[in-house]
Amino acid sequence: MKISDTRLQNFRRVLAERKLRLTDIADLLGKAPAQVSAFGGKNPTKGIGDQIAREIEKALDLYAGYLDMPYGLGEYNNATLLSHTGRQLPVIGSIAAGTWCEGKGSFDPRDAEEWIDAPGPVGPKAFILRVEGISMEPKFVEGDKIVIDPALEALPGHFVAAKRTRDQAATLKQLKQEGNELYLFALNPDWPERIIKMSEEWVICGRARWKISDL
Repeated sequence: MKISDTRLQNFRRVLAERKLRLTDIADLLGKAPAQVSAFGGKNPTKGIGDQIAREIEKALDLYAGYLDMPYGLGEYNNATLLSHTGRQLPVIGSIAAGTWCEGKGSFDPRDAEEWIDAPGPVGPKAFILRVEGISMEPKFVEGDKIVIDPALEALPGHFVAAKRTRDQAATLKQLKQEGNELYLFALNPDWPERIIKMSEEWVICGRARWKISDL
């Protein structure tokens, strides 16, 4: 699917979800209704370019690049979005996952290494983390692709993607609890720092849902 088609599809979906009209968008953007109709009307005569895409995202309080992200084929509302298995998720490394985790609109969809169909229902901000390093061997090895879903509650025993505020990268660990304290646990018995106490400088980006294997 071309980027212009993806943007138009996402634009129309957001309008439907929020029950907005093209005239509402024109008011938000400070443009004439005819200008908005030209790229977002029933029979658009031009595509949504980079600049207008960023303006739309800002006006609608969407993160930068939201309109560029493919969500699969066809029109659907928010309810079906969460169960639409044709939706694609970005495969990203630890640094890009750290940016995604911050959620400040700085993730560029072009940073994705590839896009893979979600294996099942996922939340709106799910992504696929490519495992780096050996801290989670033998269960997870370098190159494994793990679906991370921020919409799921992370409880002790779950595998999670977590990020320390001063670090750029996110990391995959197991969440454990001892008394009232939470810890991040590395499975590899030879890893030098197997147990990290959760503190205010750590944030959980999402819970691991599936491991995707290449055949």
